[in-house]
Amino acid sequence: MRRPIGWIDNDFEGGRREVRVTFHGNTIKWQFLPEGAEEWEYTTAPTEENWRQLEQKLKDLWQRGHICKTEMGMVARRCPPPDDQYKKNGRK
Repeated sequence: MRRPIGWIDNDFEGGRREVRVTFHGNTIKWQFLPEGAEEWEYTTAPTEENWRQLEQKLKDLWQRGHICKTEMGMVARRCPPPDDQYKKNGRK
């Protein structure tokens, strides 16, 4: 298993929380550790912003050759582009 991808989510409504993502086969495992908590949450659903942050982290890792194309595809299928990109392309 590779090292998890992680970051701090400062926009979480309950304060800060640590986000950790791992890939297992064809699944993405999200883990959240809210500030002050002692145990990771495994059942919380990621927000759209979390998906966008993961996509950006993977792009950075892809440029350095640290991830597989499969992982990029898994996240790209789940994470739609931001609304302003639809406007630029003339889509609604």
